[in-house]
Amino acid sequence: MLTLVFLLPALLTVLGSFNNKNNFTFNGYYQLYLNCFPFFRFFWNSVIYTVSITAGSLLISIPAAFAFKFAIFQGKKLLFIIYIINMMMPFQVMVLPNYIGLRDLGIINTPWAIILPMIFSPFAVVVTHQYMREMDSSVIEAARLETNSAFKVLFHCVVPQIKVCIAAVGLFVFADAWNMVEQPLLYVNDDKLRNLSTFIAKAENFDPAVMLPASVIFMIPVFLFYMLFNEELKEGLYRP
Repeated sequence: MLTLVFLLPALLTVLGSFNNKNNFTFNGYYQLYLNCFPFFRFFWNSVIYTVSITAGSLLISIPAAFAFKFAIFQGKKLLFIIYIINMMMPFQVMVLPNYIGLRDLGIINTPWAIILPMIFSPFAVVVTHQYMREMDSSVIEAARLETNSAFKVLFHCVVPQIKVCIAAVGLFVFADAWNMVEQPLLYVNDDKLRNLSTFIAKAENFDPAVMLPASVIFMIPVFLFYMLFNEELKEGLYRP
């Protein structure tokens, strides 16, 4: 029963997308695909942002988590605590510092204003590090007898052991990037650079008939990724 309560909004959205004056119809999808051309720009912006952020976040977080686990340097514990505090900060608290930093870099109203802050989000680093804490360190010690290259150890010994964690973190980062609304609204002024979330958030600017079909399209990628990687999600985040 609780599951149905949570599923009800999604089910009503899907059913409503085929409803027009109590008649089953594909008119909403017809209007969306053939008469609402801005939708495609918003959709592909979402794809570009989400893929770039997910790939970039994993490329940053895996070496960073590896360093927090195995590297020896002064202030490591303090730095990790700062990461955790930063992760717990509400987005609204970080808006002004992020905006000032992006403005000083000269990338406001560019795709980088959306991509860069999300790539360096501490969430992926903290979760990956927590998973690495339970890793078998003997493999790493044995590898260090064969090579002095930290990158070889990372990609040949560590990554194969944390594949499920990478999949789980990637899914969370993907969902977060796909659903983001505030960043495109605050950091860019040009609608040509905004994503599908802002298309739905500004429903009053478009034909009401296309909004429910657009919402269904919006839900599909995250749903598919969850169905494909739900086992990795459970194993990657709930490892004993």
